[in-house]
Amino acid sequence: MSVEHIIPKSLGNDDHVLKAGWVCDPCNNYLAIKVEAPFMNSEYGKLSRFEMNIQNRRGRTPIVSGFHFPSRTRVDLQYTDHGIAFSAPTEEEEHKLISSLKSQPTGSFLLPASDIPDLNYEVARFIGMIALEALAFRCVDIDGWNDEVVDNESFDELRTYVRRGRPGFVWPVHIRRIYPAANEFSDSVTPIIQVLHEFDLLCFQFKDSSEQITEIFAVIAIFGIEYTINLGAPDLDSYLAWLDANNHASYLYSKTEAEQAAS
Repeated sequence: MSVEHIIPKSLGNDDHVLKAGWVCDPCNNYLAIKVEAPFMNSEYGKLSRFEMNIQNRRGRTPIVSGFHFPSRTRVDLQYTDHGIAFSAPTEEEEHKLISSLKSQPTGSFLLPASDIPDLNYEVARFIGMIALEALAFRCVDIDGWNDEVVDNESFDELRTYVRRGRPGFVWPVHIRRIYPAANEFSDSVTPIIQVLHEFDLLCFQFKDSSEQITEIFAVIAIFGIEYTINLGAPDLDSYLAWLDANNHASYLYSKTEAEQAAS
């Protein structure tokens, strides 16, 4: 009955959505709680959303912890309709903060930068979920492809990893920054815009003995961080070889005209 945002709405996605019927409601709810929330509530998840001032479904931005330099106290900061609000997390620190502001009404807050997220269990499951839904999104208008995606056993290992987890095992994901989070794009046709997220599929076909092998990689960019994952196996060898052969360019920006037409 519900739609599924391929990249969560709390990361600024209103455009790429699987229509009702492609993800069942129990799975949708489970993924939101067990897969999306751990990534969103991680230090990187909160800091990156705060820096980009991205609101969640309730219209709120994350609360992040910082440091008020003049008073030497911790502070919690959050965007509001009137700017950034701040408060001290304890009564003792509140007294120090207020005293400092009375004597010195200007000063600096120090905040950690979001940087690039470490690859861990939560990140791997989150990117795996997006990768499988990105594949479904690309096939949604092709008759019979819903059944093909669901019944294709080559996706079962990643699908099981996302849905049921495998504590202690981190599915390989290639992670790097390809442009600043707040980068502005423009060309002769498009006005200046920011790209919060984008994704595409990179496919390889080769023969292993007499068997034809197809590998599908999802290449996903969120706030300028590129994540690449193999949908069929926990293996990045083919993608790493492609990177070496293409001077480590991003597939999102290095496709040939034929590949662009196909996508």
